[in-house]
Amino acid sequence: MQRQDGVLPPGSRVAQRYGLERILGGGAMSTVYEARDVSGSLVALKTLSVPAGSADAEERRARFLRETRLAQTLEHPHVVPVIDHGIDPATGVLYLVMPLLKGEDMAALLERVDAVEPEVAVALFVQACQGLGAAHARGIVHRDVKPSNLFLEARGDQVVVRVTDFGLAKSHDHPAVGPGSMPHALTATGRFMGTPQYVSPEQAVSAKHVDERSDVFGLAMSMYHALSGAPAFAYVRSFMGLVLEITSREAPHIQDAAPWVPPEIARVVHAALLRERSARCPTVAELALALDTATGIDVSRRTVTLESCRPASATLRKVRAPRTDLAPSWNDVLRG
Repeated sequence: MQRQDGVLPPGSRVAQRYGLERILGGGAMSTVYEARDVSGSLVALKTLSVPAGSADAEERRARFLRETRLAQTLEHPHVVPVIDHGIDPATGVLYLVMPLLKGEDMAALLERVDAVEPEVAVALFVQACQGLGAAHARGIVHRDVKPSNLFLEARGDQVVVRVTDFGLAKSHDHPAVGPGSMPHALTATGRFMGTPQYVSPEQAVSAKHVDERSDVFGLAMSMYHALSGAPAFAYVRSFMGLVLEITSREAPHIQDAAPWVPPEIARVVHAALLRERSARCPTVAELALALDTATGIDVSRRTVTLESCRPASATLRKVRAPRTDLAPSWNDVLRG
């Protein structure tokens, strides 16, 4: 039975196939469970609540089914695969099923450690670039890249980054929203698409006409967070104030918040955060290559261990790296 807040209690069954065993996490509109399928295998099952009778219920159901179907076609070592999806006939709850992986998302890591060592951050985000690149190669734009959607799978003592949650994704071959809805970041019911602290300037204005460069921005803002301990505009407390900051000014210099960040890395991150998308890093592949150049492949492509995912050391935090001038365009970064 569905509770009023849309959460299904453990012990419920979904689609007569999945028994919900315990809640792993979730937010205002979704809940993630550990579940057991009819074969006895444990899986992760995510439900999305769409209140019956809401003005945009059909739009949200159609988008979820369409884009989850797209995500189900993705197979890549740095993407969490979607095994199954649908609508539970008994409750009307939307659900998707994924492998139950050991580990945590990057948001949980950063909440615990604040900021990681720059070389660790680079190696993690190069892996994320590879996962997003696989989606982009299929014409899929994620539109909600943030630390909580970067899962850090623990494989023994190693960490593998896997991009997850394509619930707001769009395909170049499909409209971002359903027929009759508003083609903007705010839909007819005023829902903002994306996560404000990480959303690109163009997506803050309109979620319909974004492309891969919006995901580049979200990934770079997530990296800014991992390097410094907070996203660039964390000081803004109101939603509208945050949208105004993102759309009207460049991100504050990361070396103001984290003076230990090497200048080569700072320049790459900021060039992927440029407000003007024609000046911004165009692809996650180029972002990965620039990080390779900034640190050397022996650092950027190294294996990340669980032990290395620790807080940036007190010794490192005392370092004052040379202050760098930020490039006005991605081409200036490429020219060095």
